[in-house]
Amino acid sequence: MADLDRIDTKILRILQENADIANATLADHVGLSPSACLRRVAKLRESGVIRKTVAVIDPALVGRPLTAVINLEFHRHGNRYRQDFIKKVRTLDAVRQCYLVTGEVTGVLVLHMRDMAEYTALCETLFDADDNIVWYRTYIATEILKDEVGVAL
Repeated sequence: MADLDRIDTKILRILQENADIANATLADHVGLSPSACLRRVAKLRESGVIRKTVAVIDPALVGRPLTAVINLEFHRHGNRYRQDFIKKVRTLDAVRQCYLVTGEVTGVLVLHMRDMAEYTALCETLFDADDNIVWYRTYIATEILKDEVGVAL
């Protein structure tokens, strides 16, 4: 775990809200000189605390209005089977998040798709053709109440 002080945490909170903020403005908000602020942000990047900077895009506005959350269960849980599934998942653009989890299911996926035809094709490719998937359940999002990509600090 990174050793973060109050200023680092404040920088991270601000950058999670707006990574486009000018360094001088960020420095002013956290009470540092621009050069000191730039060094801190660089250190946060180098240490891996800031993994990457991205634009958060509205899926519906780019033709991917269908959001689904899928739970699934593996038949076998060995590393080879897990790695095969991971390779497949990483090739599918519609899969935006994938977690292997503990509890009643093996995995949870979040997808953004164009339509039900893409969903059906994805299910055939990812689940129906894989004899290691015992079952999967799909939950189609009807309303997104909260969609935060950052980390609570």
